[in-house]
Amino acid sequence: MKIIHLIIIPFLPVFSFGQLTLGGSDVQDLVLNALSGQGVSISNIDYVGAPEAISYFQANSLNSMPFLSGFVMTTGHKNYVVGPNNLPNAGVDNTLPGSSLMNIITGSQSFDATIVSFDLIPFGDTLRIKFIFGSEEYPEFVGTNFNDGFAIFISGPGISGTENIARLPNYSTISVNAINAGNPDNSTSASNYFYFLSNGNGNQAPYNSEPSYLQFDGLTRPILGKINVIPNQSYHIKMVIVDGGDEIFDSGVFIEEGGITASVSENNLSNFVNVFYSASNQQATIQITDYQENLTYSIVDLSGKVMTQSKITETTFVDMSNYSSGMYLIQVEGSNGKITKKVIR
Repeated sequence: MKIIHLIIIPFLPVFSFGQLTLGGSDVQDLVLNALSGQGVSISNIDYVGAPEAISYFQANSLNSMPFLSGFVMTTGHKNYVVGPNNLPNAGVDNTLPGSSLMNIITGSQSFDATIVSFDLIPFGDTLRIKFIFGSEEYPEFVGTNFNDGFAIFISGPGISGTENIARLPNYSTISVNAINAGNPDNSTSASNYFYFLSNGNGNQAPYNSEPSYLQFDGLTRPILGKINVIPNQSYHIKMVIVDGGDEIFDSGVFIEEGGITASVSENNLSNFVNVFYSASNQQATIQITDYQENLTYSIVDLSGKVMTQSKITETTFVDMSNYSSGMYLIQVEGSNGKITKKVIR
């Protein structure tokens, strides 16, 4: 197995393509500074994979990408993340092995594993990691053996063996076949379609001409992996993305900057609700991962004027395209606290 311990340069942007900026491949810097969020201490970072398969990213008004910045891991080359989506078969074979842990998730032999592992001490009792999975295997290889996938394995106190926390609320794992819009070519029906966003097929307008679209043919909505942990104890995390079935078309996972956190209490509202905003279509998403009573959202301008307010019981999409240009606060309140996100319209 080719093992590379990268200590190269800080993650200053060095490649700029349209609406997406990539830069840096120092895993130590990327994980410590880009991924480490509130309530966690990370150490002993290790990397197995091709040096060009990872990068820091910054996104500016990208479609299907509500994360403004973070860390991207791919099964091929980081540059194949960048849009527009003008190739139906973007990818590269890094000639690296897969992961035996991932073969169960992909349902076939895996290849080109990119693995980031580290030790983590949480200072709260709930560990959370936010991410978005995307793949060039969509849509034509849905329902086949070419099933790329991603997992976050954790081991440590209170956990029996190793557990994968990269799952949907219904416990589905993360792969092309698990989250998609189906495939009419082989009569495969959609799976967990609510979490899927189509991004063209490499030949469709406007995806193939606008740099605000990524290269991947499909992506998930933001997904939250979480698990109960024991505060101040040491855990081992292994994040793995692989090609399933062959080594050709690339897949990638975007992990939000500061997206690895540990909260003080499982009842904290931030464990149940995520707020995202897409500047490209002026749509806010309030994602509810578990039912909460007495939950409301409001959008407030900088003068304090409440533009809209409503009770919510499930994931909600708010169209802000008719709002005037400026900064707004999206606030979600419930019995377990309050979340506020600043957005620029």
